[in-house]
Amino acid sequence: MKTLITVADYFDEDSRNIFQDLGEVDIIENSRDLRESVMKIIEEYDVLAIKVDFKVDKEMLDKARNLKVIASATTGVDHIDLDYAKRKGVEVIFLKGANTSATAEYVFALLFSLYRRVYPAQNSLLQGKWDRVSYIGDNFNEKVFGIVGLGKIGRHVAKIANGFGMKVVAYDPYLSASVFRENNVEKMELDDLLKVSDVVTLHTFLTDETRKMFNMSKFELMKNNSVLINCSRGEVVNDEDLVKALKEKVIAGAALDVFDLEPLEENHILVKNAKILKNLVISPHLAGSTKESVNESGKFVAQNTKAFLMGS
Repeated sequence: MKTLITVADYFDEDSRNIFQDLGEVDIIENSRDLRESVMKIIEEYDVLAIKVDFKVDKEMLDKARNLKVIASATTGVDHIDLDYAKRKGVEVIFLKGANTSATAEYVFALLFSLYRRVYPAQNSLLQGKWDRVSYIGDNFNEKVFGIVGLGKIGRHVAKIANGFGMKVVAYDPYLSASVFRENNVEKMELDDLLKVSDVVTLHTFLTDETRKMFNMSKFELMKNNSVLINCSRGEVVNDEDLVKALKEKVIAGAALDVFDLEPLEENHILVKNAKILKNLVISPHLAGSTKESVNESGKFVAQNTKAFLMGS
């Protein structure tokens, strides 16, 4: 049994030791031509260990004739062609909560950066200015906090928001009213949520229904002083419409940790505009990544891969 790890930083020594219980383990360093490098050797391997920015499509699955398991240290799996993997008899193992706390906490790191204007204030200070007026921020307390998608991460986010004294509302058409009550959250339809929320945070999977769901028509429903946070999937947001909404002050700000194409190229519309817009914050898909969550994520998928292959 041979395992190929494509992201060494996400599979520590403990995780690798678990994979080694199954046999040989090889690590291929992340690079711009990672996909091409993997395509050349993938047919040798039984297990492929990946992260979210590595796409496993029909072409790769056809090449991987010995592949038995895709071990993805991710919550979402839209980077994998699940239907074709199933047809090929390849098991897909992914996370079920190992990075929930990390992701939920990061939502508020992004909100702090928007509400308290930490980075612009620091940049001003480093330029020799002592400006205590331009960067006055906003309180969290009593703000209306809207959550789109009340799954595990959304519920954890709700718990933190309630702790800040925010009024928490949420949209999730797939959950019963009791789930909202149990989490001290008011249930709303999406358009109603957008109209009343000061903060809108996205925690939905990428589906045909949610792809580009947040476009100009949705931004125009939001309050002019509201902010958008996305730690779910990049393709849920229409980037061109978002930039336009920020420039025209349709909404007050946005903080994004996920993107339609990862890693981002320097000429991407969000990269170019983050350099000039003070109300746009972007980060390289860090929400689920803390030292603790990375280690737990790697071990989780390694242990479940081992259990699956050993039939336990």
